[in-house]
Amino acid sequence: MTPLYLITGFLGAGKTTLLRSMVPTLIERGVRPHIILNDYQNARVDAASFEEYTSLVKPIAGTCVCCGSRDALFDALRSAPLTPESVMLIEANGTADAAQLIEIFTADDATAFYTLPIQVVVVDAKRWQKRHWNNRVERSQVETAGYGVLTRRDEVSPERANQVESEVEGLAPRLSWSTSDHLAQAAHRLLGQSNQLPPRRFESEINGSSQHHHDHHHQHAEHHFASLEVPLPERMPQATLERYLQDLPPEVLRAKGIAYVEEEEHPIYFQRVDGPDSVSLKRIRSEQSFDAVAILIGVDIDPATLPALQVSG
Repeated sequence: MTPLYLITGFLGAGKTTLLRSMVPTLIERGVRPHIILNDYQNARVDAASFEEYTSLVKPIAGTCVCCGSRDALFDALRSAPLTPESVMLIEANGTADAAQLIEIFTADDATAFYTLPIQVVVVDAKRWQKRHWNNRVERSQVETAGYGVLTRRDEVSPERANQVESEVEGLAPRLSWSTSDHLAQAAHRLLGQSNQLPPRRFESEINGSSQHHHDHHHQHAEHHFASLEVPLPERMPQATLERYLQDLPPEVLRAKGIAYVEEEEHPIYFQRVDGPDSVSLKRIRSEQSFDAVAILIGVDIDPATLPALQVSG
């Protein structure tokens, strides 16, 4: 069976960054990682950030894979070109219900060739439980996790880091804190043991298709999340892009996308997480052509409140 890892965590916690760190280590160990990215609006944006590993990445844009994108997820799982060296890594979007995902991964026979899901939750030490009305969503994502990765530890005091770890451990007493290297090593070890695991069983009278397709109460409407896709100019000054991201209204919890700036030959992958002081840019070394677009994710975003993108020329 192929090891299956589920990567969860709130918007901007660092899930894609964790995957980008794990992939080279897995490949060095002879492991073939397959990656499914589920995100709002345009998952191709995150897929492009994997650069030379994009052939291993399957983007699924749209709603959470436990709701509207569920069929696309299981199609991707069924069609993955698995080999004895394969490991499947699934990044859920930032508002996914981890418990519901684990339930459908366990119950659906599309996962018969995979191990039971191993959940890794990514926790942002700086923003943990500072999500206002979204704190409950963030807490629920850690309760079923087996591994935890604490990000932005260097941006907080030791006392804050310890407090966050203690609160997470209180919600998930079985959780073990880990790093990208340790997770890659664990995946490699599990791969060596996977042929010794008992086969998965799917009893139709217990887990019939009529029972587990949509029989849950995970409603994205109650989170009031929205996503917008904003086309960008074909090329612009980097300062213009940075100013646009810094001026976004507070309702935008995360912004990311791909842009072409005058100072760089290659396209730029950018993101902004929870505030104007957290803008980051990363060059994409690829000859592939991308759409210049910004993906804005947040709560009750009003397009009329977005800043104008002024490009002189």
